[in-house]
Amino acid sequence: MTGDITSSGLCELADAIKQRRISSYQAVTACLDRIDAWQPRINAFVAISREEALASARHADRSLAEGRILGALHGVPLAHKDMFSRAGRASSCGTRTFSGEIASETATVLQRLDTAGAIEIGTLNMTELAGFDTPGEEPLGACHNPWNTQKFNPGSSYGPASALAARLTFGSLGSCTGGSIRIPAAACGVVGLKPTSGRVSRHGALTRSWSLDTIGPMARTARDVARMLGCISGFDARDPTSSDEAVPDYEAGLSIRLVGIRVAVQRRFWSTVDDHVADALASLQEALAREGAAIEPKDLPDGHLLWDLASVLSDCETATVFGHHLRQHGAEITQPNRDQLQRGNFIPATRYLEALALRGRYLREFCEQVFADADVLVTPALPVSPPTIDEMRDRRFAEDFNRSRVVNIYTRPFNYLGLPALTVPCGFTPDGMPVACQLVGRPFDEVTLLAVAHAYQGVTDWHLRLPPIH
Repeated sequence: MTGDITSSGLCELADAIKQRRISSYQAVTACLDRIDAWQPRINAFVAISREEALASARHADRSLAEGRILGALHGVPLAHKDMFSRAGRASSCGTRTFSGEIASETATVLQRLDTAGAIEIGTLNMTELAGFDTPGEEPLGACHNPWNTQKFNPGSSYGPASALAARLTFGSLGSCTGGSIRIPAAACGVVGLKPTSGRVSRHGALTRSWSLDTIGPMARTARDVARMLGCISGFDARDPTSSDEAVPDYEAGLSIRLVGIRVAVQRRFWSTVDDHVADALASLQEALAREGAAIEPKDLPDGHLLWDLASVLSDCETATVFGHHLRQHGAEITQPNRDQLQRGNFIPATRYLEALALRGRYLREFCEQVFADADVLVTPALPVSPPTIDEMRDRRFAEDFNRSRVVNIYTRPFNYLGLPALTVPCGFTPDGMPVACQLVGRPFDEVTLLAVAHAYQGVTDWHLRLPPIH
């Protein structure tokens, strides 16, 4: 029964709990048993809230027996990237330098999930300060990809992605400054959403770049992501950058048919794309066309220019956010991240202001060029297969790999533009690693992205495949 429970989707489990076919206690116990078995191999968790989660599950089951449904996620076990504050608890933020700093309040997104009835079973591994980890130098130990523990696991939200792929949790929250939700989701074969800037409150989350940071849900299906997004979206007075745009019923929007949906695809890629990635994208386009979507090749604006402008904002703001921390604890931070945190100090203020000033113009031009006659844009997510850990331990190889931009050339531009973007599994490499596409939409049109992804998952089974650790 444990295996059956952990292989269920988030919505499937939530519905089963409400119908009392499965208890929340059983679901939490199943996750904890699975964590015990696989945590030593993939190191996805930073902390496991075993007793608290079991107590919350008992409360959820008692409430249901009394006829009270706590919310859309009643009794569902979740675990999140360890960068969201919870009153009375310390978050690691992927570094040992934050240990012991007890939060006085709870992040808005966690409060909203609590209100929806979710149960937090632990916190998940992440790169140091949501930056970059060099293999062998991870402050909290390497988090491995369940599909191949010898492969480099890219992206700062690698803990959530690995835990979801290994069926240790049913949903998770990640953060994205340049691709850190979508990239690890793509590498681990799960669904990851970077919502429109302002859609989800960032209050109580680690800040890395206030112009680019976005909080978003990760799960195994588009439907699961839709339910989570509905729970965490909406204006928050504690985050002045959050939007008061009305929150639609994302799950109801999944019923949208693809007949008449216009899907733009790149006529020319922005970078090198492996043949198996290109083939998987072509198969995805064929599947969408069979469901009634119109596929329209398009020339896109220069992604490398957008990447450069995003990097200016990220480097400058990161240097500002962590400047004091670096001066106080620099010796305790790994060398690659020390270097990264200082880059912005050498960028002229005029360059930073120019990147800010151009943002609105390029967003308008991108939308006019791409979405004037299209509803969704499809791009690769991760255009090449991740290298091995041994390859990334070679400093020269790692520098060349990172300098090539292939990891986030298709994700970082959309942080700069603030557009919603969703990665969806769409195949596998010859050596058994997941391949994913990225769907990009108009501002605040997550509904269409989720509907397209849901329709695609309805006619494919990539998201149902299990990593070899099973």
